[in-house]
Order: sequence, then structure tokens, then C-alpha cells
Amino acid sequence: MGNNAKTGSLRKESLRNLLVDAGAVYLNYGEEDERLLGATQGGASFNVEQEVREIEVDGARGPIKGGRRVVEEHARITVNLMEMTPENLEIALFGAEASDNGSDGGKKVTRSISTPGDSAYFKNIALVGDIAGSSEPAIFLIKNAMADGNFELTTEDQDEAAVEVQFTAHFDPEALHESPWEIRMPALTEDDGSDNGGED
Repeated sequence: MGNNAKTGSLRKESLRNLLVDAGAVYLNYGEEDERLLGATQGGASFNVEQEVREIEVDGARGPIKGGRRVVEEHARITVNLMEMTPENLEIALFGAEASDNGSDGGKKVTRSISTPGDSAYFKNIALVGDIAGSSEPAIFLIKNAMADGNFELTTEDQDEAAVEVQFTAHFDPEALHESPWEIRMPALTEDDGSDNGGED
């Protein structure tokens, strides 16, 4: 490290690169049938789990540069969903279906099939959040997604119920070399100095 190297982590641009607030989760983001999932609690998480294999070669005493490869990955978006609509419950429960419940206009949600077809998968699920220094959002997106986690509803006095919904990406069988997730980061807007505490 040179004599003039900084020992702090803050750069001039740092505060403009922050991802702020809870963000929002969209179904089929950017498509004609795009819709907001609804009210959530505690934000949402985007997670890519990777299993990286280290290629072992006789004579090597440790990891070799270029000798690693991803052999398995799982991309997920998890959210605590508060809006208890029949449509959202249908989404949250793998293979479930909402149907009419008598003549009162209500709906009942039941499991219809154990092996859903292509129509049960969303083209994508996206976590969309604000970058402090940009007028455009950051987008964390998983493809060919459906909810496949457990369903647990707990109620509590003087509190609102929320259900954790885990959406998992799935590889396209015709493009197995393409990871079913992407991250889109926006360009920062030009800094006019108005947010750095300068005088009028």
C-alpha cells in the first residue's frame, strides 16, 4: 500500500451509490401483465447461493487460478407478504388454485395439482429498489420463478399478519448455460452539488 493510500472506505460517490429503503416486488416485471405483489413487511431479500467446485490437481498445494467453476446455483427472492388476497395466496402456495366459494362472491384456495405446468411459472420476479444518486431503480430479477417455500401464517394480538414467501428461479431447459437471474444497475445522474451541503 502506497504512502498516500486512504485507510477509510468512504469515497466522494459513496453516498450516491447506496440502495435505500425497502423496495418493491413485482411479478412479470416489464411485461404486459406486470403487477405489484403488494404490501410487505421488513423489506425483501435477493439471494444467489453458489456451489463452487475447486479442481484438484496433483502437485498443487492450494487453489489454482482459473481452477474453479460453479457447479450449482439457486437464486431466490424472499418477502414477507401482508396482503391476504385470494390471488396472492394462490401465488404463495405451490400448485394452488383460487375458485368461487358459494354465492357470496368469496374465494376458496385449494391445491389443484402437484406438478404445475409452464403457466404456473412467472416469467420473472423482480425486487426493485432506489439508488440514492439515480433517477432510475436498481432491479434484482429472477427468471422462470415460482413460490416453493413453506407456508406459515401466524396471527398475534394487536399486530398484522405476514406470510414469508420464497420465490425461486428455474433454469430454462433450452438454455441451461444461462443463469436464471440478473442484476440491472442504473447510471448515476449528474451530481449538481445540491446534496453535498453547499451554500445557496
